[in-house]
Amino acid sequence: MRAHEKQLGKELRQAGASDAEIRELLPIAANLHLLKEPELPVFKPTPWWQAFVKPAMFVIPSLAFGMAIIILSQAALPTSLLYPVQKLSDNVISGIQPSYKAEVMMKRAQQVNQLVNQKAESGVILATLASYSTNAKSYKTQSHASYAAFEYCKSNLQQATAKASPAVRDAINASLKSLES
Repeated sequence: MRAHEKQLGKELRQAGASDAEIRELLPIAANLHLLKEPELPVFKPTPWWQAFVKPAMFVIPSLAFGMAIIILSQAALPTSLLYPVQKLSDNVISGIQPSYKAEVMMKRAQQVNQLVNQKAESGVILATLASYSTNAKSYKTQSHASYAAFEYCKSNLQQATAKASPAVRDAINASLKSLES
């Protein structure tokens, strides 16, 4: 036995290994020198532009998807799952650009007419009419309120009264009357 094997045997015995365990461990220990040292990973600095590319690979498609949802929601009726997105985007845009309130008001009047033509539930029609009335009252207080925008809304709502149920017809007429004063 070589000197380092004797020393290892002595240390194993002190650690509590039996003679049988020492006989098994010494040949293994003798071959440990054959094991290679693990290669440490080499640090390669990331180019500065990659710090922007990886996040952009997530952010750009997410923004594109979000914009597509917003664009698609603009044609949604109150019976659609996209309608809350439409209302939210309309509120945001109206907050940024107050003149957009006319567009929102006209869109709601048109939606009331479409819902009546599609024979939607009265509750949905009345909720849309209430949204129209709120938008119209807000728009009416603006100094740049357009007479043409109100006439467009009035025309849509009058068309709706022709096919609406009596309760909806009364609500539309009340809304029109309240805006005239």
